[in-house]
Amino acid sequence: MRNKFASWERRYFLRTMATGLFGAAGSTAFGAAQVTASASSQYGDGPKITGIKTYKFNVATGQAIRDPSNRQAVSSPFKTWLFLKVETDQGIDGWGEGSIEWLSPVIEATLHEWKPLLLGRNALDVVTICNDITNRLPWKGGPVIGTAIAAVNMALYDIAGKTWGVPVYQILGGKQRDRIKIYNGGINFESVELARRGARVAVDRGARGLKGNPLESRTWPMDYEALKHSVSIVKAVREEVGPDVELMLDTHGSPSPELSIAFAEMVAPYRPLFLEEPVKVGSVNVLKEVSSKSPVPIATGEKLFAYREFKEVVDARACAFLQPDVSHSFGITNFVHIARLAEEAQMLMAPHNAGGPIHFAAMLQADAVVSNFLIQEVSGYWMQRFGEYVDHDFEFKNGFIELNDRPGLGIGVKEEHIAQLPYDESMSYRQYRNADGSWKGW
Repeated sequence: MRNKFASWERRYFLRTMATGLFGAAGSTAFGAAQVTASASSQYGDGPKITGIKTYKFNVATGQAIRDPSNRQAVSSPFKTWLFLKVETDQGIDGWGEGSIEWLSPVIEATLHEWKPLLLGRNALDVVTICNDITNRLPWKGGPVIGTAIAAVNMALYDIAGKTWGVPVYQILGGKQRDRIKIYNGGINFESVELARRGARVAVDRGARGLKGNPLESRTWPMDYEALKHSVSIVKAVREEVGPDVELMLDTHGSPSPELSIAFAEMVAPYRPLFLEEPVKVGSVNVLKEVSSKSPVPIATGEKLFAYREFKEVVDARACAFLQPDVSHSFGITNFVHIARLAEEAQMLMAPHNAGGPIHFAAMLQADAVVSNFLIQEVSGYWMQRFGEYVDHDFEFKNGFIELNDRPGLGIGVKEEHIAQLPYDESMSYRQYRNADGSWKGW
């Protein structure tokens, strides 16, 4: 599949990538990690993009949560995943993922609209192509463009890694760790009994980090009963699993600042690793105020997309941990750029992940290369099922995923299987309301 210049190109490519990644931070909209045109055009032709395909299908979540006060749905019983395949004239294909709740069909349409900007291009020009697309659009942020670009970015890096026979982390300058620390267990906030039982099962299965959603039972903005209930759950889980299992608390950006501060003060004795999204996205000043008053470290970032949005948070040091999602914040390249920015402010990275196996594979590659990595999110339920959709070597051991040296993203998509999976209905919308009928969050 490779041309006669392949070994020469590979040496040139790998020698220049580390310099490009770390030598000129901020030089492009996506950062300085570049798969440059010169490596392919000066020393031989790279694989040319000949087509794209998308696969959209529904996957059951294993849960259908309803509000106990009105029995209306607060979660969908399934998610819609979207996989992107980029094909080349050398038979080297790359895969990306554009899954995003409620917007996957929009992402699919966007990707197909971008075909004229992709066909015929050298697939090794990863950042050049992604920059070219965004430069042509007057809208520079948001979940649709950020997710669509991310899918392209992943797929092109996958092609580059396969072309050179190396993992993507090698292209990005080399791994800084051999394994990735993850949290993959859940905390059930329905009752103390269910919380204890679920935490014990998760830990017995190997989880070393658990995450749940406190304060969801509130029925008005300063609901003290919901506050006491959530604290009792965290206390019970800490007692059940002991001091060596990390606890993460995600309030989904819905409580008031005052409720989040009160919760943080009450729950601090049980040592959660962080309180995630304690306030609505939109005010860095409010986030910074909560962060300054909370005895629990604050994490945020899953609802931020463009580099400049993260820069505002970092410049204010408005949280302790950043949580960009590689599949929504413009892909692997921008993720590394954000991590470099956060490193200067001595902030750690705890990336968000609510997607499928291609997304997770891309996250592992990115996590491997950033020095300020803390911990990676993944659903234990999803991780058990990833093998249905991709061939992978995700080896989970003692709270870590071992990195491997498979080329590209390190997975093989089971294309024939996913092509048969149904997309037969849209995700249902949440009804997430207070007792008086007013909207209470998200």
